[in-house]
Amino acid sequence: MRLTYVLDRPELCGGVKVVFQHAQLLHDRGHRVTILGAGGRPAWIPFGGDYVDSRSGTPALPLQDLVIATFWTTVDVAEGLARGPVAHFCQGYEGDLPHLEPFRPQIEAVYRRPLPTLVTAPHLGELVLRRFGRRSRIAPPPLDPLFCQSWRWRPRRRPWVIIPGMFESHVKGIPTALEASKRLSSAGLAHRILRLSTLPLSEGERQMLPPDRYLCRVEPHVVARAMRRCDLLLFPSGAAEGFGLPVLEAMAAKVPVVASDIPSNRFIGAGALALVPPGDPGAFADAARRVLESPARWRESRRRGRRAARAFAPSKIAGDLITAVEWAAQESRDRAVEVGS
Repeated sequence: MRLTYVLDRPELCGGVKVVFQHAQLLHDRGHRVTILGAGGRPAWIPFGGDYVDSRSGTPALPLQDLVIATFWTTVDVAEGLARGPVAHFCQGYEGDLPHLEPFRPQIEAVYRRPLPTLVTAPHLGELVLRRFGRRSRIAPPPLDPLFCQSWRWRPRRRPWVIIPGMFESHVKGIPTALEASKRLSSAGLAHRILRLSTLPLSEGERQMLPPDRYLCRVEPHVVARAMRRCDLLLFPSGAAEGFGLPVLEAMAAKVPVVASDIPSNRFIGAGALALVPPGDPGAFADAARRVLESPARWRESRRRGRRAARAFAPSKIAGDLITAVEWAAQESRDRAVEVGS
């Protein structure tokens, strides 16, 4: 098949990483895959297919079996190419994000278009069907082989707790995790905080709780190395989180996870995570303490997480992805015939 993914900006973030991962899986299995992005080809992630910088104008692509829009703003671009049927890859419904509230009417108008949709988790498929009547197929992210385990028998005396996400993003819930960390310290559990973000450390976060280490806009291999040295991941995102990639990466690295009890984490964890009510720092602190103060419980969390992560092995995800892409292409063809008749 000839396939084109349409990106907005190829910035260093999880959503862009998943698009490249999917494109590479399809490329490895013999499909002709092009990524069209509004920026230069990123050096931080490998991709063996074609890459086109859309800033230089509309590319002269041959006819495609499927053009896949990857963000609500790219649907118009994908359709404007007029190079084949269009599908929409949804990694999270943008209309529920507070910072995109001013654009909600435009986002809803895009989602009302009857496009076959690929989703990263089942709850997103249920959402687009319930709200917009769209049918979908699941195409989750694959495990990144960079995220591998390190051998240890117990947590460190002063554990490293990793908290990923932008402090400024409401959906990430970072203040909840920082408050949980303060409560852990007050309860006598000394630990260190490693923060990951795509934005520099803000004064607001520094005043709330200065981290012991702060990594800003670092490449996946740096994140993977830092993750292996950690003893626990706190993931306090709210329900609008489409797919918590750091949760899967921590599970692959055998780092225990305490996370919000939201649909995406239930799907990823498959019962292997410690799930607590979103926005409840006391519940996060209590669950973290139970894991970190018991070497046996910590080891069991590592084993269960790694076992659940195997469901996202690249070989399995590639099969799911190909099935989803073939379904989307056929769905588009069937609709074109239906409209034409």
